[in-house]
Amino acid sequence: MGEEDFGARGADRGTDSGKGAPCVDFSEFGPATYDEWKASAAASLKDAPFEKSLFTKTYEGITLEPLYTRDHSPLPEPARTMPGEPPMLRGRASGYFARPWEIAQDATGETPEETSRLIKAELERGTTTVTFRARDAAVLSASDAAKALEGIDISKHPFHVYTGESCAAVKYFIGAAAKPSELSGCIGSDPIGEYLSAGKLERDFPSLMDELADVIRIAGDSAPKLRVILLRGAVYHDGGANAVQETAYVMASAIEMITALQDRGLDIDDFARRVRFEFGLGSNFFMEIAKIRAARAVWARIAEVFCGDAESARANRANIFGRTSYFTKSFYDPYVNLLRNSTEAFSGVVGGVDGLTVCPFDEAARPADEFSRRVARNSQIMFQEEFHLIRPIDPAGGSWYVESLTDALAEQIWAAIQDIQKNGGMIACAKSGYIQKAVDAVLQERFKKLATRAERAVGVNMYANTSETPLPGAKISMDKAGCTCRETDIIPIKRRRWTEQFDEMRSRTEAYRERTGENVKIFLANMGPPAQHKTRADFITGFMEVANFEALKNDGFQTTDACAEAAAASGADIAVICSTDATYPELVPPLARKIKELAPSMKIFLAGAPAEEHRQSYLDAGVDDFISIRSNCLAVLSDIQKGKGMM
Repeated sequence: MGEEDFGARGADRGTDSGKGAPCVDFSEFGPATYDEWKASAAASLKDAPFEKSLFTKTYEGITLEPLYTRDHSPLPEPARTMPGEPPMLRGRASGYFARPWEIAQDATGETPEETSRLIKAELERGTTTVTFRARDAAVLSASDAAKALEGIDISKHPFHVYTGESCAAVKYFIGAAAKPSELSGCIGSDPIGEYLSAGKLERDFPSLMDELADVIRIAGDSAPKLRVILLRGAVYHDGGANAVQETAYVMASAIEMITALQDRGLDIDDFARRVRFEFGLGSNFFMEIAKIRAARAVWARIAEVFCGDAESARANRANIFGRTSYFTKSFYDPYVNLLRNSTEAFSGVVGGVDGLTVCPFDEAARPADEFSRRVARNSQIMFQEEFHLIRPIDPAGGSWYVESLTDALAEQIWAAIQDIQKNGGMIACAKSGYIQKAVDAVLQERFKKLATRAERAVGVNMYANTSETPLPGAKISMDKAGCTCRETDIIPIKRRRWTEQFDEMRSRTEAYRERTGENVKIFLANMGPPAQHKTRADFITGFMEVANFEALKNDGFQTTDACAEAAAASGADIAVICSTDATYPELVPPLARKIKELAPSMKIFLAGAPAEEHRQSYLDAGVDDFISIRSNCLAVLSDIQKGKGMM
């Protein structure tokens, strides 16, 4: 059927003809330009500046535009448009259709025997890859490795095993395997990552490189399909790093190790065939997609630089695994973590990871149980079996936004790598604190935005569930986050959580309430009918419930005397005056004075940010502070806790 026929038939259809909706002819509308859209958007903003209102700056220092067009995209380069072609931006030519991503669910037990049991349980239920942490599972010899592998068909299941700073465990598994040539996947070490996460190495870096060179040669003869290096971006990601930092530090670690191995007679191909990269997957969906794609392109560039051959980029395509973020997981309202895991895992799949670990939703609160393991595992199985995500090849490819973001990330990652090289490489930068300071700066920025609620963690700093029952066995540490009791050579990058400060604050309230039977009580000094005070009363209630304080609600008072008397009679610690800006000049001074007269020890807050011309008069009348959307929620609530003796 031709276009004219389709249009003619559509024109004959009426909305009540029973044949469906009429065909709409859009030919009268010409294509709109970006400048036309910008002019229209600017007009709708009235006096608000266009760039400030609609442009967003990320933690990576990239400014996101409100709309992307073909002019923003770097797509005109033909080599960027084909999967399987250098610079490997778009991943494998066949995508997941020929080989789905590996489902790598962690099965680390406290002993080799328990680890073996957990591995078999995972494999029976849909996991495809043997995944655990060798040292945590006490796999310290060939006999331990044999116990961990007992009853597991290594010809069918590849490995994703982390061995710590040393790759000696590879020898254990080769010795324990009946047919070492059947070992595949990765049983790998990360000495530089371990140095930064632990703060010291048990052995010096040169001796670890001597050992790695030896293991690479042994694996080349005995286990040619096995990778023995596992460079983990989660070391930096879970410390609060942004996408540029995480990727750059991993790639800079690879460069340092390649250089060291070249001095030991190996080349880029020896390294590339034996390395796997693992990245954390955070909550910024499109940034994580772009990060995985950019990492492939940057690695292809590194391989090309070291061997001077563009073909090496294809032969040595980056092997990348993803792991849903520990950093983004909250202790409170833990089932929201199920949603966080879903979007994080989805971004990894869309970005084209070769394997994926979805962490249990309760990992911030307790050791995983069978339910949380099952949900994590089944989310991946559903992605493959029910959502058919194995079918599209690079589904983000061609998106003007994603392509532009990927290109910007790759450029910044390359620049960050060059900075590290100028400062002596990863080991030197770790010793000087260059890396730790850079990561901590981003971490503190994240904490600040969460504290002021410029960013929202559902169930934590917004929409807190005060009736929540903790998960069985859940326990939050009250120790200062990031502290270490062991002696270190450098400042370590410790695992952190975005919501840890809010989680700890709320836990102080609950511990105090359990210990004393008391809580901070907030009296809502609502003035006028609900239409006058409800918006701010609801805001204050949600604000105070973040720390699980008790809000004493009411339908409002018609006189300041009645409100003050009710506040004093309530026995509350704090009264918060809630009404409108228009009524405040008349209501606040007499109400604040009356409350202070009847309850001198009661703190008085005002909901909202008053005009400067009224601020001092409110303070003079007895108002202690103001709470608005610009307030530092964490600081205000923590100060209230101090006043109550919770801290």
